[in-house]
Amino acid sequence: MVIATTDYVPVLKWRQGEYQALWRLNDADKTRIVPLIEVTPPDFDFEEWRPKKTIDAHLEKFAARLKQKWGERPALLDAGLIDPAERMRDGTHPLSWLLDQVRANGAFVVPVTTFERDAAYQTAARTANAIDRRGVALRCGLEDASDANFADNIESLTEMLSLEIVELDIVIDLKSPNFEPLDGLALLLSNILASSPAFTEARSVTIVATAFPSSMGEVTGPAQFIQRHEWLLYKALLGRLAMGIRRPTFGDYAIAAPDFAQGDMRLLKPSATVRYAVDNGWIIAKGVNVRDNGFEQYRGCCGIVTGSSSYLGPNFSPGSEYIENCRLGSVSTGNLTTWRWVGTNHHMTKVASDLASFHGS
Repeated sequence: MVIATTDYVPVLKWRQGEYQALWRLNDADKTRIVPLIEVTPPDFDFEEWRPKKTIDAHLEKFAARLKQKWGERPALLDAGLIDPAERMRDGTHPLSWLLDQVRANGAFVVPVTTFERDAAYQTAARTANAIDRRGVALRCGLEDASDANFADNIESLTEMLSLEIVELDIVIDLKSPNFEPLDGLALLLSNILASSPAFTEARSVTIVATAFPSSMGEVTGPAQFIQRHEWLLYKALLGRLAMGIRRPTFGDYAIAAPDFAQGDMRLLKPSATVRYAVDNGWIIAKGVNVRDNGFEQYRGCCGIVTGSSSYLGPNFSPGSEYIENCRLGSVSTGNLTTWRWVGTNHHMTKVASDLASFHGS
């Protein structure tokens, strides 16, 4: 598998809204996208104070669902959110079990690891590559990538995984950095990419970041425009790179923050929000909490989006079409999962379009 500079790598937690968003993408957009899928742990039951499902039950449908929703298209698979001590009923490491099931279902994934994952996780990634010969992806932070010993650390990792560097995809995950000053961060990244031969020799290099708010509590209604600083950073970075320096692929976290937290839903009162990607930013239309005020308010939120001069029309993406139809009353107001797929689907369509225009492809 080769991730091209013109591709798009969205980091998506494997939940219903996200995989429905992938499934509903137009086929042309699917060919430009290589999702980095994060497998989440079982939901937690705060009344019983235990996971709602065993790890076996939680992961049971993953591989079949991946094949159904994404087919044989390539994806990166990261099981790092699962407790390192967790094992399947038969004693198998969850990553090994997932990769075996994915293989049996005819789907296509590349395992993702980090420098810090324990020996059992690394063994699972190494074994999968020995069987599939699809390589491994390294997910590292800015501090890792800027380490003077980065090339040596890469060499140690590839030896551990029994692969060559040309079989390694490097994902530099900035998460939610301080983007100011933007030019300064772009300069730092350009220097990092020029600093080590590993970035030239690796199979691919991707830069992932997001400026999406960590909480909707930070957003003021009824509408707020938030810049997609990660997209502005990427364009500034490629404008700075000298000839001969590897052009990285672009990645982000779609319409979510990087962190994964399991809150007690008995205490949470999420607000109605429609998250809509536009040129260089998002329009976030926000209502009040749905628990006390219901979902009908989404029609008004949709009207704010469609009434904006930045609205891209119902034909731009399946998500954009749903927003228009919800405003008109021809589809239901759905639930929170509905609005996750709607916003994520439109966001991925918009970014794929932006990248095609930017790279002239």
